[in-house]
Amino acid sequence: MLELLEPLHPKMVHFPVALFITALILEVLSFINKKDVWHKSALILYVLAALMTPLVVRTGMWEVERIGLSHPILDSHRLFALWTMWVSLMSLPLLYLLYKEKQKWLKPIFVCLIIAVAVLVTLAGHYGGTMVYEYGVGAGAF
Repeated sequence: MLELLEPLHPKMVHFPVALFITALILEVLSFINKKDVWHKSALILYVLAALMTPLVVRTGMWEVERIGLSHPILDSHRLFALWTMWVSLMSLPLLYLLYKEKQKWLKPIFVCLIIAVAVLVTLAGHYGGTMVYEYGVGAGAF
């Protein structure tokens, strides 16, 4: 049964990537349409994605250990994945406080955070995709 789960990282990584990017799109739509429901949806997706990132990052580290992965692009992939995780996780208490206390500052700060995290997760995905599709790193694990 465990063999069906390995490799776990490629099976999980696309969820937070899609959620962060979708949150950004919803936030842009909320700005254009002036609909608060889009903003609330973006916040929910952002929080879900942020909470998933530690598990996804950890599964990537397990893959590195499991197959003895070593590649120069891996360092860039790992760096941007860790930045994505830490920025998104560290933003959660701030977003919570702003949501509860000073809602007028929530949207501008959230926009900055979601743009930053979307850029970071896109760069992490770019380097991960480059490792697999251009260099075949980890592709033999399937």
